[in-house]
Amino acid sequence: MPTGAEERATAVTGFVAVAAVGAATALGPWDGAPGTRTWWWVAYALFAAAFVADDVADRRAPGPRPRWLPRGALLAVQVATALLAWSLAPGASWTAVLFVVTVVPAALLLPLAGTVALVVLQSAAVVAGTARAGGGTDQVVVVGLLYGAFQVFAALVVLAGRREAEQRAALAGAHAELRAASALLASSARDAERLRIARDLHDVVGHGLTALALELEVASHRASGPAAEHVARARSIAKDLLGDVRSAVGGLRGEVRGLEAALREAVGGAPGLEVVLAVREEGPVDPDRALVVVRCVQELVTNALRHAAARRLTVDLTATAAGLHLLVRDDGRGTRHLRPGNGLTGMVERVEDTGGTIRFSTAPGRGFTAELEVPA
Repeated sequence: MPTGAEERATAVTGFVAVAAVGAATALGPWDGAPGTRTWWWVAYALFAAAFVADDVADRRAPGPRPRWLPRGALLAVQVATALLAWSLAPGASWTAVLFVVTVVPAALLLPLAGTVALVVLQSAAVVAGTARAGGGTDQVVVVGLLYGAFQVFAALVVLAGRREAEQRAALAGAHAELRAASALLASSARDAERLRIARDLHDVVGHGLTALALELEVASHRASGPAAEHVARARSIAKDLLGDVRSAVGGLRGEVRGLEAALREAVGGAPGLEVVLAVREEGPVDPDRALVVVRCVQELVTNALRHAAARRLTVDLTATAAGLHLLVRDDGRGTRHLRPGNGLTGMVERVEDTGGTIRFSTAPGRGFTAELEVPA
C-alpha cells in the first residue's frame, strides 16, 4: 500500500478533480438533455459521497475499516454513478474526468484484469457518449483516445506504486527475518556459553569443593587441640563456597533466554504497522522450537503488511514447561474465504513438524487471527 504522504496526495488530487467537474457544470451551460440536470447532480453527489467515504474509511484510526463501508461496494457506486452522469450529459466532456478518478481505487482493489476491463468499459462509454452527443468521427476518436490514455496513465501510476509498496514490504520482511535470525543465533550462542560455564563450574569447581569438604569432614574427626578449630573453620568455608557455586550455576542456567529478543527483532521496523509484543518465558526454550515461533511471527507480520492492510498487530507468547502458546491478531480487512498461500502453508508445515497445532480465523472487517501450540 502507498505511504501516508502518497495516500494524502492522491486523495487531494482526486478531491480537486471531482470538485472541478462540479464547478464546471455549475458555472457553464448545460450540455445534457433538457430536464436531466437535477439527475446529473444526484449522480454526481452520490459519486462524491462514495469517494469521500472511501477516503475517510481508509484513514479511520484506530481500528479496521467499518464493515458497512466495504471498498468494493463504494467502488461499484463510483463506477455506476460516473457512467450515469456521463450518459446524462455526454456533451459535457469534463464529466469523463470522473472515469479517471474511478480508475485509482480500482487499480488498488482489483486485479490487473479487472482494472483493464474497467478502463475498456469506461473508454467505450466515452466513445459512445461522444458519438451520441453529435460529435464527428475526429472528435469521437480524439476524446476516446484522450480519456482512455488518462485512465491508462492513472492505472499505471497506481500499479507502479502498489508494486513498489509490495517490494518495500517484502524487503522489510526479509530484513526483519535476517535481524531475527541474527538475534536468535547470537542469543543461542550466549545461552550455549552460559550452559558451558555452568557445567564447568558444576563439574570442576563443584566436584572439587565437594571432595575438599569431605576430606575436611574426615580431618575434623581426627584433629585435636588448636588444629581442630582451624579444620572446622576450613570445612565451613568449603561448604559456603560449594553453596555459592551451586547458586551461580543455577543463576546461569536461569538466564538462558533469548526468544523475546529474537521476536522483537522480527517485528521491529515494520513500516506503517504498530506491533504490540507480550512474551512470558517461564523457562528455557528449545532453540529449534523458538526458531519455528520466530518464523511464524515473521510470516504473520509480512501477511499483515502485504495483504491485510493492517495498522496494528498484537503478538502474545507464553513459554512454559509444557510448550509454547502463540496468539497473533491484526486489525486488517479480513476475508470471507481464507485461501492459504505459500506463507501460511509453510507455517502449518513448520508447526506440524514439531507435533504442534495451528488455527486461523478471519472475517471481513474483523482482521486475521493465528493461534498455535508447540509442545516442549
